[in-house]
Formats: sequence, structure tokens, C-alpha cells
Amino acid sequence: MQAPTINQVEFTEQDHETAKRLAERLGYKQHAYTSTSGLWGLFCLPENPAYVPEGPHCGGCIIKTEQFGLMFVQDLEDLKSEDLQG
Repeated sequence: MQAPTINQVEFTEQDHETAKRLAERLGYKQHAYTSTSGLWGLFCLPENPAYVPEGPHCGGCIIKTEQFGLMFVQDLEDLKSEDLQG
């Protein structure tokens, strides 16, 4: 069985505003957009749990895809679970 392809695309001006609102809804107060890394999107940075215990403790990235629009993704590094890599 062939897995479907997901094509990442760059944000439009409106996508930036929508992604920022989504990040804030998910509890992220720190975020930065980049199109120069392995993922193009709004990187959501975790708050320091020592100072903001109710904030998110893992990072992630809001990306835009052709097929699904905006998506929030986390990799094993974001989830502090690199030991699960096979």
C-alpha cells in the first residue's frame, strides 16, 4: 500500500494570522515563523514549566499543506522521546 503524499507549502499573509491564533489557542505564547528549516511554518516554543506550570511543555510546529491546510505537528525531539526512534 502506498502512503499518501503530503506536500508542504509556504504561508500566505492570512495564514500567519490564523497560525498565531491557533498557537495561542494551543497555549503557546512564544512562536516564530521560518521557511529555512526542514519544516516551513510557525514554530511553537514551550514555556518554561518552572515559571508557567500550566503552559505547554513540548514544542511543535504549525505547517501548511496542500492537502489539509494548517496542521500542528510534533516530532520525537519535540516530545522528548528520541529514545523511540527505530
